[in-house]
Amino acid sequence: MVRSLLFLLLSALLYAQAPTSGLDPLKTTVTVTGTRTAMEIDKSPVSTSVVTRQELESRNIRQIDQALALMEGVNSLRSKGPNDNDFGLGLRGFSGRGGQSRTLILVDGQPINNSYIGSVNWSTFAPSEMERVEVARGPFSSLYGGNAMGGVVNMITRPVDRRQLELFGQYGNRDTTNYSVRAADRFFDKLGVSLGYSRFQSGGYQSQEILRPSATLTGGTPVTGAFRWPTATGGTTYEVGKRGDNWFSQEALRLRTEYAITPKVFASFQYMRQSRADGYDAYTSNLRDANGRVVDSGTVSFLDDGVLRRLSVTPANFLGTPTGAVLHIFQTQLLATLSPAWNLRVAAGLNRSPGDWYVTPAANATLISGGGNYVNQTNQAVYGNVQASHNAAGQNFIFGAETRHDRARIAGQNVPNYAFRENGGPFDSQAKGKAFNQAGYVQYQRSFSDRLNVVAGGRWDYWRTYEGGNQTGVNLPITPYPERSTNAFTGKIAASYTLPGNLQVRGSVGNAFRNPSVYELYRDLTLAGSLLLANPNVLPERLLAYEGGLVRSFGGRHSIEATVFENRVSDLIYRTTDFGLDATGRTRRLTNAGLGRTRGAELASRQQVLPWLQFRESYTFTNSVITRNDALPATVGRRIPFVPKHTATYLVTAARNRWSVTWSGRYVGDVFSTDTNTDIVSGVPGSWNPFFEMDTTVSYELTRRFSLIATADNILDRRYYLNFITPGRTVFAGFRLRL
Repeated sequence: MVRSLLFLLLSALLYAQAPTSGLDPLKTTVTVTGTRTAMEIDKSPVSTSVVTRQELESRNIRQIDQALALMEGVNSLRSKGPNDNDFGLGLRGFSGRGGQSRTLILVDGQPINNSYIGSVNWSTFAPSEMERVEVARGPFSSLYGGNAMGGVVNMITRPVDRRQLELFGQYGNRDTTNYSVRAADRFFDKLGVSLGYSRFQSGGYQSQEILRPSATLTGGTPVTGAFRWPTATGGTTYEVGKRGDNWFSQEALRLRTEYAITPKVFASFQYMRQSRADGYDAYTSNLRDANGRVVDSGTVSFLDDGVLRRLSVTPANFLGTPTGAVLHIFQTQLLATLSPAWNLRVAAGLNRSPGDWYVTPAANATLISGGGNYVNQTNQAVYGNVQASHNAAGQNFIFGAETRHDRARIAGQNVPNYAFRENGGPFDSQAKGKAFNQAGYVQYQRSFSDRLNVVAGGRWDYWRTYEGGNQTGVNLPITPYPERSTNAFTGKIAASYTLPGNLQVRGSVGNAFRNPSVYELYRDLTLAGSLLLANPNVLPERLLAYEGGLVRSFGGRHSIEATVFENRVSDLIYRTTDFGLDATGRTRRLTNAGLGRTRGAELASRQQVLPWLQFRESYTFTNSVITRNDALPATVGRRIPFVPKHTATYLVTAARNRWSVTWSGRYVGDVFSTDTNTDIVSGVPGSWNPFFEMDTTVSYELTRRFSLIATADNILDRRYYLNFITPGRTVFAGFRLRL
C-alpha cells in the first residue's frame, strides 16, 4: 500500500505539465567550519558536507542527527528514537555512543560538548532554528583543539534577515506532537530580533523487555507466561514482562539579537534554553498464577520445554529509569572589518547545565512509591575566542587565541520516593573536577592558481585539570587528586588540485588529541553489578591521520566523490578488566590500553536529473580495530564497538509545481557492543542488528504561505534491535505557515 501510494505521487509529479523550479540545482556552497574562513565547498581541500535549510524543511527533520545520518562518513545509531540518552554521532571510525568526546560539536562556532563526559543531547536542538549544518570529516585539532579527532559538526543558527512569522505543527502516532513558532523582525536597518519556541513530545512505546535469569531457588508460585530468550552472547534468559510506554518530552527556546553598530562592525547575542525529560508508564507482567492473577513479585516456577525453572521478581525489576536535563547556552559575537584586508572576530559564550539527572528505583520500589537513588550532574563551560584574519592577493592568514574553562560535578543520594527526587539523604557517591585549556593557533591558506589550493595550520594547547575528587560511599570523605597539566601541538596540511576535465585531486595529513574528561579521571561507580573505576593518571589520546580523494564534476549537474582515509590512535583510553584487583572479573578500570587503527573509504554522488529532480547516494566502508592492547590481548584484531563496517544511503528529492517529495533509505551493517566481539546473536534483546529503513515526506503548497506536510519514517515497518526494539513505522501529518 505504501509503495503504491509513493509510486502514484511520483507519477503525478512526473506527468505534471506546468514548468517549475522548486529545487535548487547543484551549486557552489560556502562553508566556514573546515578552515574557519569562508570557502567554496567545491574548492575546499578538506572533506566537508552541508545540510541546508531547504533540506531540513523538505525532509521534515525533527532531530538534527536525523539529517546528518545520510552523509558519508557519519556513524549514527539511535536506539528507542528520541528517548536514546546514550546517542551520539561518530565520524571517521569513531563511535558517538555513550559520549560525544571524539567528535567536536559546535553551535555557531561555540563548543557544546559537555564538561563531564563530552556528550551532547541531540534531541534538544530545534531544527526550526537552524540555517544549515556543516560536517567537516577528519582531524581538526589544529583549528579546534581537543574532541575534534573524528571531525567537527557545526550547527549554524538562523540569522535575522527580514520580518517573519512562522508557525509549524504536526501530529503523529503514539500520541506524538511537534510544533514550533518563530518571529523575527528588523528595526531601523540596524537592529534584528528573533524569538523561537519549539516542543516535541511523544507518548512512546514499550521499548524494553523485562529479562530475568533462572536461579537455584526452592519453592515458588507456579506460573505461566515466562518466555525464553537467547542473549546476545549465546546465554539464556527469560522475559517476564515489558516496561511501560517510554514517553519523551523536549522544549527549546531561542532569543537572538543583532545590531549593526557601523557598516563595518556587527554584534550579536543569543540565548538558548533546552530541556528534556523521559519516563515510563505502567508496566506489564506476563506472569500468571493458576487462578489467572498477575504475578510481579516473589519466587516463581515454570516449565521450559519440560524442565522446571525458577526465578525471582520484584516490582522494581519492571520499573524504568526516568531522566531529565536542562541546558542554557549564552553566546555573543563581535565582527569587525578593520581594513580591506583585515577582519576581526571576538566571541564569548557560556554553557551551563544545572541538572542532568536520572533516578534508579530501589529494590523496594513499586509503580507508585518506594525509594530510589537520585544522581544529578551539573556542568559549566566558559568559552572565549579572538581571531584575526588577513586576506589579500589570493592568500589568507588566520591568527587566533582560544580559552575554555570547564567544571563538572556528579553526585548520587538516596531519596524516599523515586518519583519526586526530594528530601535526599547524604551523598553516597560524588565526582568533581575542573579543567582549563588555553590555546593559540595559526593557519595559512593560499590559492596558487585557479587549480591549486593549500591550507596549512598548527595549534598549541595547554591543558590543566585541578580540584578533582571522588567519593565512593556514604559518609566517606571526598578523596582529592593532585593537579595535572600537559600540552600538545597539532598540525594539518591539506591541498587540492583541479585537473582538466573538472577532476579535483585532494589530500591531507594531520594529527589530533583528546584530553580525558572528568568522568574518565574521577568517576567511580557500580553499574549492573560491575565496579567501574576511573583513572586520575590516564593520558590524552593522540591520533595521526591521512586521507586522499577525488572529486569529478560533470557539467555542474552531476558529481561523484571518493575518499580513502586511515587513522592511527595511540594511548587509546579504554576500560579493561582488572583481574589483579578482582578475580571475578567484575572490576573494570580505565587505562591507556594501546593502539587502534581505522581504514576506510567514502563514496558520494549527486545527480541533477531534471531541474526539479535530484538524486544523492553515499557508501561508507569503515574497518576500525584494536591493534595493540597489552591489558587484554584477546581484543587485538577485534572491531571497535559501535562502528559499522558498511553504511549505504540514498535520497531522492523532487519539487514540481506545488508538490515536494523526498524519499530516503539507509542501510547500516552489524556492530558489536563489546571489545571482544562476543555478542554475535542477532534479533534478541541487547543485540545490535543490521538494518534498512526507508522514509518519505510529501508536502503540498495550498498557497504561497501555507503548506500541508505528511511524513512516514520507517515506512516498511521494520522492527529490529539496537539494544532495545526499535519503534517501527511512525507517521506524521501537519502544516507550515509563513507570514
